[in-house]
Amino acid sequence: MRRYLNLVAVCAAFLLAVSISASAGSIDSFSGTLSGVSNGTVSGTFALNTTTGQFSNVYLSFSGAGLGSGNVDPGSVMGHKGLNGQWSFLWWGTSSNGDFVLYDVKLLANGTFVASGGVTDWRGDNGSFNMMVPEGGTPLAYLMFSMLAMAAGIVISRKQRCGLRTDESN
Repeated sequence: MRRYLNLVAVCAAFLLAVSISASAGSIDSFSGTLSGVSNGTVSGTFALNTTTGQFSNVYLSFSGAGLGSGNVDPGSVMGHKGLNGQWSFLWWGTSSNGDFVLYDVKLLANGTFVASGGVTDWRGDNGSFNMMVPEGGTPLAYLMFSMLAMAAGIVISRKQRCGLRTDESN
């Protein structure tokens, strides 16, 4: 039994470590790789009021070879409700260093966001990003309940096997 508890503890620690990097806070935020440029990184934040469709605290920063470092801070953006009833916004403009930026966020039916977009400068250097953003840290709670269910399955399975062995020995 102790071996199974150790297994459950290791699995829970692994799940927690993996989930923390994927979860978002009350203001949804993300960071990752800006593809198309070497050493490119991008990070952003936003918050959504699902009643009004208002995205607030909208911010995006990026850096990469050729593009340099820049950011955009549109502040609040009015979202649009799609045919599927999910909110999204699309913003474009120039960044603090003069690069053209496209910033697109969509809320999916499963409660996650997809943040995507791109950055282009006047020399033709460009980078793009496309990443899933869990909404509000919900996946961590879901994964913890899943881990609990798996642990219960391991314990029940172990007890059933022990019962079968005693029946066979009689």
